[in-house]
Amino acid sequence: MYSVIILAAGNGSRLKTTTPKILHKIGSLSLLDHVIHTSNKLSPEKIVVVTKPDFDLHQIKYFENITTAFQQEQKGTGHAVQCGLSAFNNEDKSDWIFILYADIPLISPETLQEMLHTADKFNNTGVVVLAMDSNGTQNLGKLESAEQEGTIKAIVEAKDISNHSSKLLPLCNCGLLIKKSVLDQYISEIKPSKFSGEIYITEIVSIAYKHGYTCCYYKGDSKELSGANTLAEMAVLEHNFQNIMREKYMENGVKLIAPETVFFSYDTQIESDVIIQPYVVFGENVYLKKGAVVGPFCVIEGGEIRSANVGPFSRIRPESVICDGVKIGNFVEVKKSIISENTKINHLTYIGDSSIGKNTNIGAGTITCNYDGIHKHKTVIGNNVFIGSNSAIVAPVEIHDNVTVGAGSVITKDIQENTLAVARAIQKNIDNWSNKRKRK
Repeated sequence: MYSVIILAAGNGSRLKTTTPKILHKIGSLSLLDHVIHTSNKLSPEKIVVVTKPDFDLHQIKYFENITTAFQQEQKGTGHAVQCGLSAFNNEDKSDWIFILYADIPLISPETLQEMLHTADKFNNTGVVVLAMDSNGTQNLGKLESAEQEGTIKAIVEAKDISNHSSKLLPLCNCGLLIKKSVLDQYISEIKPSKFSGEIYITEIVSIAYKHGYTCCYYKGDSKELSGANTLAEMAVLEHNFQNIMREKYMENGVKLIAPETVFFSYDTQIESDVIIQPYVVFGENVYLKKGAVVGPFCVIEGGEIRSANVGPFSRIRPESVICDGVKIGNFVEVKKSIISENTKINHLTYIGDSSIGKNTNIGAGTITCNYDGIHKHKTVIGNNVFIGSNSAIVAPVEIHDNVTVGAGSVITKDIQENTLAVARAIQKNIDNWSNKRKRK
């Protein structure tokens, strides 16, 4: 049994933004939400988020079933863990505690499982450090190796490295898995740093080692374990996230014509045999089913696209369903609408709060006028309907099956089946108009 403490009380001052660091988004999801989402996949006994006292947990997506602990003063990661431990009681049965950082959001459930497996490889394991290659970065602490291969005796802070003669591994700390009994018994032994006065949780490694526990490490992927303290580093995080998503989809049979130009949300779902052209952006809650084709320069913000063809330059907004055989063309926006099988909406059209039947054709320049300034209203268009170009359909209105609407019409009333509807001013031609203007 294990629990998770997520350290999320940092100031993030180097970002120089009014948005707290843990609320900045990667792939449409906040940093903190990423770590909670990953932690939940392990079904832990408890997740404790250590935050500043003024933080409202309802600002994040996954706030349910989360326990909060507040760090009143910023006294270091060790103090933050002490605050997190205060949320546990005698009824909790966790043997292990993950210590994760909210600003390392791309950590995967598989990595956390590997940390647990690493703990089982050694006898009397007290601490497992999640390590990453430091790539020669000078301002990061390093792991000090112990006698047995794969084990360590300390995490040496960057300021102490120059005075350290022991063998150091080119690895830095990105998270910890600590035996609960070790934390309870020895966290009080951590002394404040002589440089900053803060208490660092990394000192638990040397303390556990001195008390006879085995301390070991699991080396993770550097892209997955990258963190962010500046907006430039946040951009790198987004880059890494997108590359992880692109590789995942292509491995699962999704064809990305120019992968580096396609951007996904954390929850984008795509089946195999989907083709995505260059420069496409996916927002939250998108599901692309087998056979879908998304053309260049589309923004898909929500809803479901089945075996349909969308784009180029299309926008699909939330609560929309694009059914099999549908064609959504250039400069078409669909919002909160169901577009049924084999219907064509080829260009320059807005469809909102609508239900459109099968085998219907919506002409260029058509709009559904769904908003009266106060309320939204629904448009219903049946099967085998032909809407002429440049028509305005003023909701609420229903157009039944097999209707033809003349181009340039403004439809304000229901239209029954098998009807031709024309609603426009009568054309008037004035002879010799150009001659009269010239004479004037």
